[in-house]
Amino acid sequence: MSRFSLPIVGLLLCSIALAQGVAPVEVGVRPVREVALPDRGAAPASVIAPNDSRIAAEVTAKVARVHAEVGGTVKAGQLLLELDATDYRLALAQTDAQVSAARARVALAEQRLQQALSLRKKQFVSDDAVMELKTGVHAAEADLDVAQAQRAVAARNVEKCRILAPFAGVVLERQAQVGAMATPGTPLLRLVDLATPEIEAQIQATQADELSKATDIVFENQGTHYPARLLRLSPVVDVAARTRVARLVFSDSVAPAGSSGTLRWLAPGVLLPPELLVKRDRELGAFVVESGRARFVPTPAAQEGRPFAMALSPETPMVVRGQQGLTDGQAVTVTDGTP
Repeated sequence: MSRFSLPIVGLLLCSIALAQGVAPVEVGVRPVREVALPDRGAAPASVIAPNDSRIAAEVTAKVARVHAEVGGTVKAGQLLLELDATDYRLALAQTDAQVSAARARVALAEQRLQQALSLRKKQFVSDDAVMELKTGVHAAEADLDVAQAQRAVAARNVEKCRILAPFAGVVLERQAQVGAMATPGTPLLRLVDLATPEIEAQIQATQADELSKATDIVFENQGTHYPARLLRLSPVVDVAARTRVARLVFSDSVAPAGSSGTLRWLAPGVLLPPELLVKRDRELGAFVVESGRARFVPTPAAQEGRPFAMALSPETPMVVRGQQGLTDGQAVTVTDGTP
């Protein structure tokens, strides 16, 4: 072999080594199922009673008696308070008299009509006179209808002086004072329903869809967890807060109405820890191993320092150690990535 052959052979061997790539890099690998984090969601929530009503007056009258006090429970239809109905009873008596007078006018008009019909057969009364008497009967009946309607209004006003509980509940506030003047719309009592309350939560629009598939939903209040299930989810997004309203019911024990806390749930997907994220060509992503080589999988929605989601099978080998110095397609040797 000539003295020129040795350098050429060396160059050929170096070319072959370069063509085969650099030496494999050792990386730690674990299946996705072993490194994945549970995807937990959270949102502020409060416990809402089915009805929380401020009972108000419907007529103008003085408060005569109060039959319900703060903290007391009442049944549906129970008398809460009474207003002075003296003026309204007088008005009712007046309308009773008007109804009686209207009935008497109807009776008189009908009697005159019957007499006219009898006389018309003997041609003592003209057809025009009979027609006029029929009209008088109709007018008297209309006056009776008006009087009866006025009496119904007067009777309803008397009824409004007795304020009844619209549902079974507990009295939380009392504004009514005996002797004070109540006017229409004046709040007298605050009554909260005793029926099972619901949970209302403001869910971020990006999390709302996963709530319907979530498991392990709980309402957390002062360290106590109350299991819950989704009842309904509003399809409308609040423009300002970018949230959707969710209503849930308690599955077991019930938190008191008016409680506030946090709704927590476990989403069906999984998240990967933020330390697996690397940046390549201005893209965030993570490395997996395929056929002895590292493959960079970009995740456009990922944010540095936060857990991220990836559509990978549970058994996919995920690079958990040595990923910072890897390049896409680089040969690797795999070791156990368990710390």
